[in-house]
Amino acid sequence: MIDLPHPPPGATSGPYGLPRPDLDEAHQALAEIYAEITDRIWTQLLRETRLTGNETDPEALDRVIDAMKSSDPITALCGRSLEIRVAAFDAIATDRELIGSTA
Repeated sequence: MIDLPHPPPGATSGPYGLPRPDLDEAHQALAEIYAEITDRIWTQLLRETRLTGNETDPEALDRVIDAMKSSDPITALCGRSLEIRVAAFDAIATDRELIGSTA
């Protein structure tokens, strides 16, 4: 079972306490698959996307996801799963805004 990170009490997060996926989550997703060669793959993805890995904007994650999806089949599947996670987060956040709930 994967132990997903949870924001600490009082931390700001998205709807239902879910954090929006970010570059750290993408890096961790790769580590779950590649273990000891993760850093080599991560460095290559950052080089391809011209990112440092410290970016926090959604566009940076989108660029990494696109690069992952254009890579080998395993990395592409990991990128697709992150893409689905981002889409789900965005849909939930939009729904919560539309109904005006703070939950």
